[in-house]
Formats: sequence, structure tokens, C-alpha cells
Amino acid sequence: MGYVAVYRGPDPDQTVPKADASYQTRGGMNHLGVVVDDLDAVEAKVEALGFKSHRHADYDPGRRFYFYDADGVEIEVVQYD
Repeated sequence: MGYVAVYRGPDPDQTVPKADASYQTRGGMNHLGVVVDDLDAVEAKVEALGFKSHRHADYDPGRRFYFYDADGVEIEVVQYD
């Protein structure tokens, strides 16, 4: 299970540099979300592949972290309780 968060920012031509993050990403996609059964195991795999996790949070109903893939797309990994 997963989801895609799509956002149309103020720049319809998407001329914002790729290095800019979040709501200014090219194509208007904010991030991809992936639901997993074992957040800690997935984070270990993500970091073993050389990606840096960030924005860890515990919230109702679960836990999450984010990382940027090789193309600069932000991916949210979430485990629901």
C-alpha cells in the first residue's frame, strides 16, 4: 500500500531548480509514500544503500521517516500500528 502526494505550486512552468525541495519539486509531486511492516528494517536497508533518512516522527497511528532518492524525489516510509 502507498500513496502519491501531488501539489501544484505557484510556478506552473516548474522552473524552480531541482535542488529546491518539498512543494517546489519538478512536476509538482511533493513525495511518494510507502507503507511497510517493519520501519526499522527498511530504514536500515535505505541507509545501507547510502541514503540519509530524516524527519522521523511518531504520530497516531504510526511512525515514519523520509529520504531523498538518487533523483531528488522525497520518499516517505511509514509503518502503521
